[in-house]
Amino acid sequence: MPRLFLCPALALSLPLSLMACGEVRQGNETTAVTVPDNGYSARMAALNEGERNAVLFRAIRDAGRDCQGVARSQTVDPVQGKPAWLASCEDDGQWLVVMGNDGIATVTNARELAGARRTGG
Repeated sequence: MPRLFLCPALALSLPLSLMACGEVRQGNETTAVTVPDNGYSARMAALNEGERNAVLFRAIRDAGRDCQGVARSQTVDPVQGKPAWLASCEDDGQWLVVMGNDGIATVTNARELAGARRTGG
């Protein structure tokens, strides 16, 4: 399940200013870059749908997933206590985006997840 590291960005004009941070590599060592919760969940909840779609699109694309643009999104029940959104892409893809308090978003194919739940896998 791809995970995306998010951090504050001054370059974006959205109320929730996020950008992908990724990993820092030095030689053969990899260190994950995370930031403490700076109110990401509350900021996401305060966004209008267009702004939220832009943030979710960036999370999906930065996670290496296919999406030509998020056409609509909606809040869904929390996943393990973490806020979650279902993002529907213009190319008919659907992604579940779960944000941790540490600013890490997990992007999962919603259709594959639903299929696994139906088959008990």
